[in-house]
Amino acid sequence: MKQNKRHDIILYAVMRNGYISIKALSDELGVSEQTIRRDLDFLDRNGMLERRPGGASVRTTILNRSYEDRRIEEINDKERIARAIAEYLPDYCSVFLTLGTTTEVIANALLERTGLMIVTNNVVAALTLNKKSDFEVVLTSGYMRKSSHGLVGASTIASVEGFQCDFLVTSTGGINEDNGYLVDFHNADVSVAQAMMKNSKKTILAASRGKFGRHAVIRFAPMENIDVLVTCTPVPERLVELTHERNVELISC
Repeated sequence: MKQNKRHDIILYAVMRNGYISIKALSDELGVSEQTIRRDLDFLDRNGMLERRPGGASVRTTILNRSYEDRRIEEINDKERIARAIAEYLPDYCSVFLTLGTTTEVIANALLERTGLMIVTNNVVAALTLNKKSDFEVVLTSGYMRKSSHGLVGASTIASVEGFQCDFLVTSTGGINEDNGYLVDFHNADVSVAQAMMKNSKKTILAASRGKFGRHAVIRFAPMENIDVLVTCTPVPERLVELTHERNVELISC
């Protein structure tokens, strides 16, 4: 199959699915995964799609990938980040936990800790954490977004503002590579996370490598509002520079 024809099929598949993996494209087109990687790199350089770890997505700043796609994307990195955060947090502390597939993985890792109190609008994470008999889990009020299984809205923010936690553990849709600003896709999610940040003593950001340089339309917070960034090696050089400039503790795992 000629390269131009292959590129047309790849672009159609990405537009149809929002995100598609290298393996799925390789199976569909009957070519090697290495060939698909070269195709994706070319299409990304020419602004036609956004190269993502393990695949590619539509180049957009207003739409995130589907929940099911996000759950499996960069899962190994998410698990490493989750273990690092579980080791960082002390026993018998209080934690705000935001929405996100990364924070769902973190919730599972936190089961190794003792005596935590967790306040969250993440229904999936709350169900996981509630398995631990020595945990106190507070699920906020709010209306449930079908795309994330999370609670949002004015009543969610009001619930959050009734607490003062030791830590906030959050993820983000992207990190601006120029100034380190955290960005995301949904204003309702960001508003709750901002309320949690305001009412926590220390903020821990969990961000896989694919979040750096990713664009989104909603401004969440400047990097200097983060105390600790947990990511995976190898850490992009520019991200290391930004954490030093903004006085953010960087933990790579």
